[in-house]
Formats: sequence, structure tokens, C-alpha cells
Amino acid sequence: MAILVDYMCPTCAGRFEVRVPVPPPTSRACPACGRTARRAWAPIGLTRGAARQSPRPAVAEPSLCTRNPDVLGLCHMTPDAGRAWVARVRGDNRALDRELARQEAASAIRPPKIEDVLSHSHSRPAATPAPPP
Repeated sequence: MAILVDYMCPTCAGRFEVRVPVPPPTSRACPACGRTARRAWAPIGLTRGAARQSPRPAVAEPSLCTRNPDVLGLCHMTPDAGRAWVARVRGDNRALDRELARQEAASAIRPPKIEDVLSHSHSRPAATPAPPP
């Protein structure tokens, strides 16, 4: 199994993604300058916000409970937990296996906390506006 991992080069400040086997190596050669790039720690899938700030403003996306009114309990789950729950309720074992593998890989980076699973909001978190150029 391979996962997608971010690396950042301290020499040229380049950031790149590479699909690597589990467990991921802590360093790789930077494709831009050839120096050693270190793994960029971004707990993807376990945070409520984006791992990296996007220069574009975020577009509001309908919540899981709005998109899946037939699946109970989604209003109080984070998107990651909700995706696994929807797959389980619908009997989609392939989607469930993919989501659980993604969450297990992310938990190897940072152990999950209860706040990563439970939410009390019916919408996605408010995006921080991008600073003016």
C-alpha cells in the first residue's frame, strides 16, 4: 500500500508530494535542487481546517448531513468520520476500506483526538480569507 506524503525542502523552499510505501520515509531528495527534503507534517484528514492555506477563497460546500439526509448522525461527525459512516451504512465496503486506510495512515502521523471525530456544527468550518496580495 502506498500513501501520498508532502515533503518540504529547506534549501529551495520547494514543497512536493510523493506516493510512498507505508511507513513513509522521513526524507527524500528534492526534485528541484537535489538536496534533502524533510517530511512536511500535515495531519490530512484529521483536522477540521485545511493543512495548507489556499490563496483562493473557499467555496461553501453542503454538509454531509445535507447531502445524505438518509444517514442518521452525520450532523455531529467530522467529514472524515462521516465519510466512513456513510460507506458503512450504505454497505460500500470498498469506500469504507479506502477511508479507513486513509485515516489509519493519518493517525500514524498524529494520534486522533475526540475533537477529530465529533463536531457540533451543521456546516463546514469557516474558511479564513486569504490575505491581500
